Amino acid sequence: MTDTGADVDKRVAEAWARIEAGLSRVLPASLRQLNAQAAVQAIDAVEAALAVQLPQDFRVSLRIHNGTDLGPTLPPPEPSPVPLTYLCDTNEIIEMTRMWRDNYHPEPDWDDPQVWAYLVDTEMLWLNGPVRPIIGSPGAVVVGDMNGDVQWLLDFDPAPGGTPGQVVRVDVECASWDVLAPSWTQLLVRYAEDLELYAADPDNSTLEIDHLGPACEWGSTPTDSWGMRPAWLQDVQPRSPYPS
Repeated sequence: MTDTGADVDKRVAEAWARIEAGLSRVLPASLRQLNAQAAVQAIDAVEAALAVQLPQDFRVSLRIHNGTDLGPTLPPPEPSPVPLTYLCDTNEIIEMTRMWRDNYHPEPDWDDPQVWAYLVDTEMLWLNGPVRPIIGSPGAVVVGDMNGDVQWLLDFDPAPGGTPGQVVRVDVECASWDVLAPSWTQLLVRYAEDLELYAADPDNSTLEIDHLGPACEWGSTPTDSWGMRPAWLQDVQPRSPYPS
């Protein structure tokens, strides 16, 4: 059965309501950083500027909260409501995605599943889920940032088994790529569930929260899985990209 627009609206609104309720329990000061809704025209401008059709649930989400605020620049800092410095608003989505895409330099000798398999096997690359580790990929839209080091992307060019529009966490410096959820709605629900678990039993939640907000490691590859290939790379013959 195909979801209706009303179904999407309801699920996204319910997920954000759960997130806000969870934050009110564990990090109430962060609620001030949730931005007001975006105008439809501003969302349309994102699609026009980046030549992409945003997933309907992400559009609905922007109509609830147009990203998050950085908070005051002077100490004491206010905590972020998300495990990033901020979620991008519509203007920042355009700016950050253009900066991301400016880093795209196709490298046929490296942008190859055989090479990725080799790099995973030798623990020089960490992949969690069906994501192609291509820096600056034009098939991605940046939707969140952590000090320029960690970013959340909407990935429209997933690896086999992935879902267009899936949410990916990328830490370029650590060569770590993690599929956080197959859709924005599922990302919101996952975060809401972890906030609720943190409120009830923080030792068993995957969240780590301090006065600055949730740590950006949320959703990152666990260290005990380094060197393990994701399912879509299991049968690929590895190839070293280095001269022999």
